[in-house]
Amino acid sequence: YDPEDYGLDINMWSNSDGDQLKNILKRLSKIELSKDAVEIMKISLLTNAYLPSKNISEKEFLEIKSDLIIKNLEIDLIEEYLIKNQIINTHPQLTKYLVDLYLSEGNIEKACEIFSKNLQPIDDNYLSKFNIYCLINSDRKDEAQLIFDLKKEQGFKDKYFEEKINYLF
Repeated sequence: YDPEDYGLDINMWSNSDGDQLKNILKRLSKIELSKDAVEIMKISLLTNAYLPSKNISEKEFLEIKSDLIIKNLEIDLIEEYLIKNQIINTHPQLTKYLVDLYLSEGNIEKACEIFSKNLQPIDDNYLSKFNIYCLINSDRKDEAQLIFDLKKEQGFKDKYFEEKINYLF
């Protein structure tokens, strides 16, 4: 979300104490929020803003946000958030949750659709392997082969995966 749309400041988290924020968000994750509270959380967590700079790392903040987003938000919004902001690498936990959810429903096409809208190379091994499978599944074998070869040049080793992917090629 754009901060101006909701009367928020891009620096709204900047001066926050990470320890206090972690404590508050941890307590919120343990309770069932009302519809209005979920809407407020959605706006506050998904608004483009600078991260807190005291007592919390970027990774910690993103993990807490991901946990709360998974618990309280609609799946379509999670997908839109990941794709619109091109943050699959920044939020691998959130991306894995979404992919695994679609796979648990047997919806491979929807799970692969997430990657078709991604414009950046994927760093996470699990997501990268699934992306290669999706490319093969959608008959984009040349692109899958290129990504697979690049990963191997970067030191990727998974004998089982390599055998299965080579079979699919």
